[in-house]
Parts: sequence; structure tokens; C-alpha cells
Amino acid sequence: MTRTKRLSEKQLTANRANALKSTGPRTPEGRAVSRWNALQHGVLARAVIPPALEQYESRDEFSFLLQTLHEDLAPQSALEEMLVERIASSYWRLARLLRAEAGKIAERQDAYRQSTTSDLSKLLASDLDSQSKKQSAAIAALEKAIGSPKLLRTLLAQEDTRLRTASDDDLRATAEERLTGLRQQGEQAKARQAAIAQAQRSIPRLEDALSFARYEAALERQIYRALAALERLQRQRGGEFVPPPLSINLDGAPPDGAELS
Repeated sequence: MTRTKRLSEKQLTANRANALKSTGPRTPEGRAVSRWNALQHGVLARAVIPPALEQYESRDEFSFLLQTLHEDLAPQSALEEMLVERIASSYWRLARLLRAEAGKIAERQDAYRQSTTSDLSKLLASDLDSQSKKQSAAIAALEKAIGSPKLLRTLLAQEDTRLRTASDDDLRATAEERLTGLRQQGEQAKARQAAIAQAQRSIPRLEDALSFARYEAALERQIYRALAALERLQRQRGGEFVPPPLSINLDGAPPDGAELS
């Protein structure tokens, strides 16, 4: 059986002296730091970045966010500190949502880029309007006829009867000029269509966007509710009369105890 070692009177005196020196922070600044050290170990502060996410998210950044909110909102009770943690965790999750949304947008852009072929006109053919299709058909017809003066004369004379008597060189020069103009118009149309498509891909797919919007709205409600609850507590702590929060029923049902007339 192990016997308990008895402390000498000298050792007891030394222990009492050390205890008097370790009374914790005495200044307001020291107490604030001490309170913050305890807050770092709150339930939400620990859970917002679990071990599985530590390699992807910065605990230091979250701690800085929590500390900044703690300094700005100055909680003075355990419940107030819990509300500050709720605000910080909801804000952190909101940042995750924005990153997820950006990831979905990048995914759409990458998928589009990977599906692009060297012949962009083929990819966009189904989206081009009737005018662009007419331009494509005119280019194809001119490119086919440019090697045959007779065919080229017939084709160009349909638009300008004066070209029926033009020389072969003039016909070719006219055809090349028109080809240049049509190709420029076609490139402009393709560029416009590509810009429209990219703008459309600047948000996630509709089903993803709706899910993100609902999640964002829920997080924002959590933040505002926590801020409102914190404000009520702090005003009450200051001795101010704070009326109960207004409860508005939006589902059309009568309040508890009320009767429909």
C-alpha cells in the first residue's frame, strides 16, 4: 500500500504563497483576454471546423473572426457569448456557401470549355439566330462558287444585276470583299453568342442556384435572429425595458387561444 507523502510546514507555506500569486487576471484587459480564451473552446467554435475540414479551412481565420465579433459585440454573459458564436459560425458557413457557388460556376465554365471544338460555328449553330444562319449559308455558297467564274457570276448577279457584265477579276474581287464582310459579321455574331452563353453560365444551374438561395436565406435569418436576441439581452442588462418580440403569423392560422369570428 502506497503511503501518502506528508508535506512539511515549509512546503505548505510555499504552496500558499504561490496560490496567492496565481489569482488570475486582475485588470479589465486581462479579464477580457481570459474570457476570450474560454470562448475559443465553445461548442460551436470547436464544431464549426471539425477535424475532417482542418486541412481545407483555417481555424486561425475563424478564430480571428470570432475574436473580432467578440470585441465588437462585447458579450457579458454565457448566453451572450453563445449568440456571438452563433453569429460567427453562421457567417463562416455563409462564406462556405459562396465558395460552393463559385465552384459550381467554375464547373460549368470548365465543362463548356472542354466541349468546345476547333469549329466554333458547329457548336453554336443550334443557338445562332436566322440572320446568322443566312450569313453562314451565304459564305458557304460564295466559297463554293469562287473557283467557277460562271457560277460566281450567276450567284452575284442575283443581288446586283450590274455584275452580269463584270469581268472575271471584278467578280472575284467582289466575292472576296463580300466574303470578308460576311466572315466578320459571322465572327461578331459568334462572339456575341459566346458572351451571352458565358453570362448565362455566370450562375450555377437553376436547381443548384435555388438550393444555394434557400441555404443563404436560412443562414442570414440565423445571423439576424442572433443579433436581435443579443441586442435584447444587452439592453435588458443595461436596465432598459424591452418589450417582447413581435410575433407575426404568416400561415393564416389564428393565434393560440383565438377564435375565428
